[in-house]
Amino acid sequence: SASPVSGWRSDLDWAALTSKLSPSASLIDTSYDNYKDECVPEFSEPSPTNHALIDQPSGMCLPHLYLGWEMSWPRPSENGHLNQIYDQIFTDILVDPSNLEGWVLDPTNPSLNLPYKVLFPSIASDVVAAVNFAKEHGLEISVKNSGHSYQGASSKKNTLLLNMNRYTH
Repeated sequence: SASPVSGWRSDLDWAALTSKLSPSASLIDTSYDNYKDECVPEFSEPSPTNHALIDQPSGMCLPHLYLGWEMSWPRPSENGHLNQIYDQIFTDILVDPSNLEGWVLDPTNPSLNLPYKVLFPSIASDVVAAVNFAKEHGLEISVKNSGHSYQGASSKKNTLLLNMNRYTH
């Protein structure tokens, strides 16, 4: 299924950013489908590992499945769950867990908290080019180093994610 934000910020000249990157850097479009196909299966393993998640091609995997949603919970919400998460989570888990899988597998879930552009910079000038591009266009940047943020701090929707996993110098 297609991402609900397919073509995120298609109004921007992403080719201009790409032209300023080193040959070993890569800027990729991502979507919920990448998260579902690359990250979700690892959590069905008896002992999921962060090492298996770090090396996925999209660079979006996080150390816990539900970190891909705002407030680390997949219940659909337009307001970030601020008025419902703590009371509702117990009902979702203990009383009626039947909705969880549907929420996780819904590519239109408004609570998804995933970036839709990922840059794998390899040298400092790639990072400089990305920061300048973001500043010029009013984009927020999120940064992922090794993916060990247990709060999911390295993932945020509507950002340009700089995944430093392939950074060399």
